[in-house]
Amino acid sequence: MSRPAVNVSAASKIQEAPTTDLSEVGPTSPELVRRVVFECNSTGAGLANGRVVNIQNASHVFAPHISSDLAPEEKAALQAKNFDQAIVTSMSLKSVSSSCPETVTVGINLFTNEANVANAKGWLYTQEVNDMSSNHAHTNAGFTNVVTILPKEKHRTDQVVYHPEGLMNSRWIQEYGGYDLKKLHEGITRFAGKDYCYVPEDHVVVSIIRNNWEQLGINLHDESMKEGEFLKINKTVVDNCINQLYQNVISRIPYTSLANLGARFQSNTEGSTPYKVVAELEIKYRFP
Repeated sequence: MSRPAVNVSAASKIQEAPTTDLSEVGPTSPELVRRVVFECNSTGAGLANGRVVNIQNASHVFAPHISSDLAPEEKAALQAKNFDQAIVTSMSLKSVSSSCPETVTVGINLFTNEANVANAKGWLYTQEVNDMSSNHAHTNAGFTNVVTILPKEKHRTDQVVYHPEGLMNSRWIQEYGGYDLKKLHEGITRFAGKDYCYVPEDHVVVSIIRNNWEQLGINLHDESMKEGEFLKINKTVVDNCINQLYQNVISRIPYTSLANLGARFQSNTEGSTPYKVVAELEIKYRFP
């Protein structure tokens, strides 16, 4: 039997958290800021193939400082949280230097998924540097182009290169930002050969069903509790809710892996001549 679609998607813009220069953070993280210098030392041939520069201690660099006046339970909750993944809210080029005689494109591995994000500053399309294609693209080898450094450039005025727009309302990120597909299935008890499963009363699936009970034809208020904490729900309904929540909301959140953040430098150069290209980026981000 087919089930009606569940209304879990959202299309309104995300509400930006106010910029803050606080070095400490409480239980709810504000928008944080880090300035990171990417220094690329490479030969012309290396730049032609694309040279990736990573942040070696990225987890330490991007982790928020924890306020010293927090209650012990609040501090423990923050220390247990994984800060390797975040949502980048803005990226700006602060300074630049290049000894390379050719244009250098800098890309960042911004997204861990295929989030369809619009850049308010426009995506940077550059010609692919190879003999197989002359097409222009804004991504290359998993890195999203954010800026082009001109030949022998030594100075540039502060330039915003990435600012996402058209994202989901922040309420959706706060509610579902900590979920992945595996976590959505956690806590649900399934029984072999049965068309139902036991779902904890506080599970996100229960909340979705209660908000869409008219469409689904299921009123959980009429269901009695099992073992004092579970609700007996048709497994087809449960799987439908999980799949739609993941496809319509969670998979569209533009996550960035801060632990693996890196910059890719590429130029139409060749030979063994060494070049140094430096880009300082200001990265604003927040944790879901």
